[in-house]
Amino acid sequence: MFWLSTPKKCPLCSKLSSKLNGLFRWPFGNNCRGLNRRSYNSAERVAKINEAAPDCACEKYRMSAHSPGVVENSELLARFVFSPLHFHKKNGKLMPNVFSHVHNKGCSIQRDSIAKHNEIVGFIKNLLLSQEEFAWKGLLLAECKTIRGIFTNNSTKRAVCVYDTAERENPAHAEICQTHYIEEDDEAELRHDLFVAFGNREIISPEEYRGGVVLNDLPELIKLRT
Repeated sequence: MFWLSTPKKCPLCSKLSSKLNGLFRWPFGNNCRGLNRRSYNSAERVAKINEAAPDCACEKYRMSAHSPGVVENSELLARFVFSPLHFHKKNGKLMPNVFSHVHNKGCSIQRDSIAKHNEIVGFIKNLLLSQEEFAWKGLLLAECKTIRGIFTNNSTKRAVCVYDTAERENPAHAEICQTHYIEEDDEAELRHDLFVAFGNREIISPEEYRGGVVLNDLPELIKLRT
């Protein structure tokens, strides 16, 4: 009877192979977490992500060590709106700038399906404490698959990507970024499509959101600014 000998595993070889696989997984040797860190404060963050990882490639991978996981299609996404930042002074309506960062810096959203109560309270409190002129007026909600289902000019090309860009103090943070298929002439239409996806500008008030419990747990001085 013959016994087939099994070659001994080489731990160093395995580690090297794993690193090489990761290196060639992305164009130019980039990885999503590193890409997130390098572009974090850039005014051209969206363009840099698209250049290194086109076609929403980083949606399949965590972009932050603080992230609980990639953003799933079934998740509800929230875009919180604040006055006077997002509202016309004269008519009180939402302005297009609610989604303007989708073109350059990345449009911040909250992953409402996974965000814990204390995280949402902390997010709103910290923002309003740092911006004393702001008042929390509510939020817009959309399902992730609806956002990812926005295409360019009746084509099969995605218009936006949704990335998990969790922060240490805000692990439910994510961002919507336009794809490299969007030209400058398409930007106004894209913002319109995002408004439609987020409920046609229908704002969920602080009193309505999560049964009012988030509003109730905000400091009294901040409650006066809603």
